Amino acid sequence: MFNRNFYPTPPEVIDQMLEGLNLDGKTVWEPSAGKGDIVKALQARGAQVIACEIDADLKKIVQTYCPIIAPDMMTVTSDQVSHVDYIVMNPPFNVGAEHILHAYQIAPDGCKIVALCNLATLENKYSRTRRELATIIDAYGRSQDLGDCFSQADRKTDVHVGLIHIDKPGEQSKEFEGFFMGEDNEEQFNGIMPYNEIRDLVNRYIGAVKIFDEQLKTAERLNDLCEGYFGGREIGFMVTKEDAPLERGKFKKDMQKAGWQWVFSKLNMEKHSTRGLREDINKFVESQQQVPFTMRNIYRMLEIVFATTSQRMDKAIQEVFDKVTMHHHDNRHNVEGWKTNGHYLLTRRFIMPNMAAQDKYSSGERIDNAYGGYFDLMEDMNKALCYITGDDFDQIGTLSNWIRYAYKLRSAQGVEYFHNGANYNGAIDAQEKLTQQGIKSELIKSEPIYGEWFEWGYFKCKAHKKGTMHFEFISEDVWAQFNARVAKIKGYPLPEKKEQTNYQKRQTHTREAQPMHATERQAARVLRTIKL
Repeated sequence: MFNRNFYPTPPEVIDQMLEGLNLDGKTVWEPSAGKGDIVKALQARGAQVIACEIDADLKKIVQTYCPIIAPDMMTVTSDQVSHVDYIVMNPPFNVGAEHILHAYQIAPDGCKIVALCNLATLENKYSRTRRELATIIDAYGRSQDLGDCFSQADRKTDVHVGLIHIDKPGEQSKEFEGFFMGEDNEEQFNGIMPYNEIRDLVNRYIGAVKIFDEQLKTAERLNDLCEGYFGGREIGFMVTKEDAPLERGKFKKDMQKAGWQWVFSKLNMEKHSTRGLREDINKFVESQQQVPFTMRNIYRMLEIVFATTSQRMDKAIQEVFDKVTMHHHDNRHNVEGWKTNGHYLLTRRFIMPNMAAQDKYSSGERIDNAYGGYFDLMEDMNKALCYITGDDFDQIGTLSNWIRYAYKLRSAQGVEYFHNGANYNGAIDAQEKLTQQGIKSELIKSEPIYGEWFEWGYFKCKAHKKGTMHFEFISEDVWAQFNARVAKIKGYPLPEKKEQTNYQKRQTHTREAQPMHATERQAARVLRTIKL
């Protein structure tokens, strides 16, 4: 029944997982819901639950209990779960570390994660993924051995199981709270007004909600007519999404999220739309339902976005630096002279885990599995570097698109992407149209494959089938600017210059007479940039 990785969580294990958690009124994400055992236990404790389930048959069961935000939890992005308070999960044991790390990467600050896994995942740290998970647990959580607690389950296994608790540090953002109007004095439908795409969007939203309400009233009337005569209230009308009932509040939130995506796309604001901003907007929509979706509030949002670009890019830089260096010591270089050992620089070449693992069901050398929290992170890094250098992110584009599309058309209008094969002609046609308009463009054929370097933005990149991706700053100057910006943001003190003793002067003279190690030379150049 169902798939081979499906092991329903026994009730007593669920009780252990949820013991001591304050779930009443909280939002919880269950990324591997199965047939909904954990979902029902969470709801019984007062939680609002969203879930994922990749098995089609199990998904049909779960979506009768709670909304499904995506079938595959590994495709979920941080902006989809930025409003959750807890993540409670029993992932497939064969990919437990990868699933837990992805959940941690995209979880909002302050979120609590409770997860089961094969105990060997915690004890046998043979892989980079497991070592990263271990460092996170050591820093922010705890684990315990539950023994062979599935030995008497509906589907038995003698595997020893570990229980993980992680408290992600930080507090959830409140950037957009208190800035928006509760009322809008504009008449959305009446009068003659010049065409405005934002007004048209708002009017469409209002019209859609109005029709939704009318359909609900029709359903109630139909149910009233049928009650007692034609099968009670079982015959009726309802609005559904993917065969699941759609509530009014959920309908409005989904419409608003899609509306914000349209606004940002229409105004070409991708260069300003960092992961953190998308998370803030999602949380705002999820938690501030009383704030109407109006022209006034849309323009107010845009004002805030433009006014806070500098702070947001600094935040993105700090987040990238911390995540790349904090749990991956080989990605950082400690500099002699910093006041504490906690001060270091990002190395020019660094490695990111869990970015592009080859799907076991696929074949070939082309990178085919481009998703995960680290993709957002690296794209934010390029956006921040564009902000620092004054370059245009439209000319770079996202890493996922750069990998997935074989043909790229680069012009002053930005980068367009075309699938390989049949869409080559589409790329040529687009180029000819630009030429007719007097716009120069460059057609790039690039199909990145595993094990070979390719260029994207400010980086040389290389993916490996085990999932890691290697990055190297193309420009030493940009690399130095990044570290200099980090030092400024964090307030890192410069190395203190003290009067040398005669012995130290002789040692310094000896060292200067010898060739300097490459890493030392690089660090020295970065420090000079920081001083400047």
